[in-house]
Amino acid sequence: MGLLSRLRREFKDLLELVVLPGTAIFLPWPWCFRFYRYCSQQSWLYRALTEQSLAAARKIIPIDDPARWCATYRLTQLVDHGDLYLSRFRSDRWLRKYLDLTGANWPKHPSFLAITFHWGTGLWSLRHLRSHGIATAFLSARFDKSSFVKRRIAYYYSRLRTREVERAGLTKVIYKGGSVPRLLEAFRQGKAVAALIDVPPREVGTCLPVTLFQRRAWWPSGLIGLAVREHIPVVAFTVALDPETGRRCLHITAPLPAHDPQQLAEVLAGYFSEAMSRDSPAWHFWWLVEEFFKYEI
Repeated sequence: MGLLSRLRREFKDLLELVVLPGTAIFLPWPWCFRFYRYCSQQSWLYRALTEQSLAAARKIIPIDDPARWCATYRLTQLVDHGDLYLSRFRSDRWLRKYLDLTGANWPKHPSFLAITFHWGTGLWSLRHLRSHGIATAFLSARFDKSSFVKRRIAYYYSRLRTREVERAGLTKVIYKGGSVPRLLEAFRQGKAVAALIDVPPREVGTCLPVTLFQRRAWWPSGLIGLAVREHIPVVAFTVALDPETGRRCLHITAPLPAHDPQQLAEVLAGYFSEAMSRDSPAWHFWWLVEEFFKYEI
């Protein structure tokens, strides 16, 4: 990558990860969301990611209005990035005003596993857990500067987001790779663990087969296997974005059947599929969708 191309990439990251989403710091949320909606109509915003995601999605699901699909996808991306700044600079009063709760409550048992997906705008779930006095360790892939080759702004943005996840969850992130002792320690300390299960097989170890988009796909099995073995309660949750108002809806399931890893994986896949049927552009990982169908046993 030449110097000019690198500078363009850095400027684009500055605009898309900091400047535009960062307006949430200065504007009341209703005004900020109107601005976000205007930005989401601009095809240059997150152009490469949006085009790649649309192309991948059209091979899997019918999309009647590609322009609207792309605008919704861009809006979800922008709000999700903006949530970093909202979470950092807004109190729980913001949460009570703009986040609705449906479904069940968080389990009364202090140690539980909360599973979600790369769908919607999930950061406020950690703030909601904290507002209920629940410390939550987030399970994450480890990254360093080599993960963001010649993208310094993206790297520092990701570091800042990790710090906010830790601040919102009241505990350190647990990184994958030898994570079992730390997970068990978090559970023993009465903490919850939050994790994203829709991770491509190439990024994890063992997987279980599930049905996604009416095809055989694969999801990681290590974490749910641990929950089954250790008799840890498991719930699933999503945070949906209302594209008209900017309100969020946190939906929590009742405790899921956690006696068999395969059954639990299938239940989670069904919950994910329901979310996708409601709002397919809300999934951040469309550009990786084909990876979920590849796994060498």
